[in-house]
Amino acid sequence: MKDQELLALWKSQDQKIESLLAMNTKILKEQVSGKAKKALGGLKAEKITGIVFGSVYLVILGALVGFGVMSGNFSGNYFLWSVTAIFLINLKIFLDYIRHLVMSLKIDFSGAVAEIQAQLIELRLSLIRSVRYIGLQLPFYSTLHLHSSWFPGQANLAGIIIQCVITLSFTAIAIWIVVKFRPENSNQKTVKWLMSLAGIKEVDRALKELHEIEDLAVTN
Repeated sequence: MKDQELLALWKSQDQKIESLLAMNTKILKEQVSGKAKKALGGLKAEKITGIVFGSVYLVILGALVGFGVMSGNFSGNYFLWSVTAIFLINLKIFLDYIRHLVMSLKIDFSGAVAEIQAQLIELRLSLIRSVRYIGLQLPFYSTLHLHSSWFPGQANLAGIIIQCVITLSFTAIAIWIVVKFRPENSNQKTVKWLMSLAGIKEVDRALKELHEIEDLAVTN
């Protein structure tokens, strides 16, 4: 009888210990998941700020394009062509900011870890693709000051050479960004630093926090 009582007591204590361990694991998972959600907060704040200031910038660029079109002086106008290209590229970036904000808000950090990771990875890849568009506008900033009335016809040779060097340099940087900004290059030092400006480091931090939950699952 005593042996049966001891066995029953042992089983009861064992169940309590398992229950306590399960509860502690659940609490730890919730804490880690909360850290991952907090890590992504910086990205959300950045995208909201970008949307606010980006909308103002687009209004200014759109007004310049509108005035240019209304004036009918579109042909041979370097400034107007440049502003139009910058406007269209920034419109794409602006829409991406909205899309990325929506994607980040849709992530439910109380759900399954695998699902959260899949959403974060999808967001990360989308951010990388979006950064490539930012570089495309660089060459057009180097031609804003030009006008067909004096360039290249009235410009001196030195001025033409300098302008070509600057524009070609900006174009080379734009091509480098388009070519280099790919997921497989995300660990390269320069690329990684530039990508961090787009909010990718916040996504990576959230993914890192989620790895702790995986480790807990393996341990238990």
